[in-house]
Amino acid sequence: MHETEMIVPPSIAFDADLRRQLARLASHHFLNTGSLIARVVDADLVTALTFLTISRSNVRALTDDGQGAQTFAALEAVPPDELRRGVSVYAVARDLAIPYETVRRHVKKLRDKDVVETGPDGLTIPRRVYASPNQIEAVAQNWELVRAFVADAVRFGLIAPGPVAPLDADTRRQAVRLSIAYFLDSLSVIGRALEQDALSAMVFLAIGRGNVGHFVHDPVTQVAYGSVAAIPPDHLRRPVSAYAVSRGLNLPYETTRRYGLKLIEQGWIERSANGGLLVPASVVARPSMIRGVVDLAETTQAFLAEMLALGVPTDPL
Repeated sequence: MHETEMIVPPSIAFDADLRRQLARLASHHFLNTGSLIARVVDADLVTALTFLTISRSNVRALTDDGQGAQTFAALEAVPPDELRRGVSVYAVARDLAIPYETVRRHVKKLRDKDVVETGPDGLTIPRRVYASPNQIEAVAQNWELVRAFVADAVRFGLIAPGPVAPLDADTRRQAVRLSIAYFLDSLSVIGRALEQDALSAMVFLAIGRGNVGHFVHDPVTQVAYGSVAAIPPDHLRRPVSAYAVSRGLNLPYETTRRYGLKLIEQGWIERSANGGLLVPASVVARPSMIRGVVDLAETTQAFLAEMLALGVPTDPL
C-alpha cells in the first residue's frame, strides 16, 4: 500500500502516545528474534522456546548481578558451568504455560542434540554449547537485531535517544542475555492477554504482524495509529496465510493450521473472504488486549533503556 493510499481518520489525533506503535515494532523484533533462535538451535519453535527458557534460568542470577554481568559481558566471555543454575522440566513448562509432557519431549530432543545436560540441580546448557562457532555467530546476529530495534525506536521517536553510555567495551553477550529475558517476558505478557500458551501466543502475534506489519515503517500510519486508542480498522489490515505464518515461525504447516483453527474457534482471529487469517479490530479493542499493549510497551521501554545504558548504538545500521 502506498503512502498516498493510506486514509487517516479525522478522529485520530496525532499525539505523544505512541505505545501501540512501540508494541508493533516490538512484535516485529520479537518474531525476528524467535526465528533466529529456531535457526540456531536447528529445531522447531517449541524446542527453541524450551532452549531459551533453560538458558535464561541457567544465568538469570548472573544477568541480574551488576559485577557478574560486567565480567561476562563480552562476546567471547562465556560464563563457566559452575556459575549456571539448573532448572526443572516442571519450571520450564510453567514459564511457557505448555503441558509438562510436551516440554519433556522437547527437552529430550535437546538432549539428543547434546545441547542440554541433566544434573543434580536440573537442566543446564553447558559452556561448550555457547562457546561453539555457531552460537558465537548467533550472539553477533542477535546483537544486530537489537541494534536495529534500538535505532528504529529512537528514529521513530518511541524512546528518547539519551543519555547513552559510550560504547567503550564489548557488551554484546550481556545485551543478548537481556534480549532473551525481554523476549520471554514479552511472550508472557502476550500469553496473559490471550490466556494462551506460548505457542498460541506466537502464532497469534505472527498473524497480527502479517496484518499490520506494513504500518511499522510507514511515516503516516506509525503516528496515525500509534496510540493505544488508535486501532486500525479491518479494511487496512492485510490477511496472512497459514503457510506464511508457518514459514515465518519455522513451525510445521499442520501445527500452524491447527493452532490457527483453535484461535478461530475461540474467537481470537477470523478467516477473510480469500481464506487468509485476520486479527480483527474488534478483538484488538478488547480490554485484555488493550492492557496487553500497555504492558508490552512498558516492558519494551524498560528493555530499550537497558540497551541504551549498555551503549548500544542508536545510529541506523
